[in-house]
Amino acid sequence: MFDIPLHPFLVHFPITLGIFAFLYDAWAVYAKRPQLHNTGYTLCLWAALCAVAAAGTGLQLARLSDIGKGAITGHALFGISAAILFAAIALLRYSSRARQLDGEASYSAVWLIAQAAAALLVIVTALTGHRLV
Repeated sequence: MFDIPLHPFLVHFPITLGIFAFLYDAWAVYAKRPQLHNTGYTLCLWAALCAVAAAGTGLQLARLSDIGKGAITGHALFGISAAILFAAIALLRYSSRARQLDGEASYSAVWLIAQAAAALLVIVTALTGHRLV
């Protein structure tokens, strides 16, 4: 858009939001403070949205780039995997929260493990992307 690549502007949001979503949920589980899951939930939704946007703009930029396709393929694999995992976690949490009648959503420990995997994937994506620049 206007010859300005959006990918470098968007990539920092899923990295920080995804890591902080995991940290807040881990803190809520460790400290037994379930109200912190609300913050983790909101951060998770925004991380998923930003991860999908970053993956989309990254694929668009990769098509136009003259960087070696092998290096881009590894980075794209991690980025798309992280975006899919963040989106799946966000959709599951949103669905679980919408089904609760009293407004207090249950939190599954499996989500914490999935969020840890997503945070790890986004960190690996950031490290492999940093090497492309």
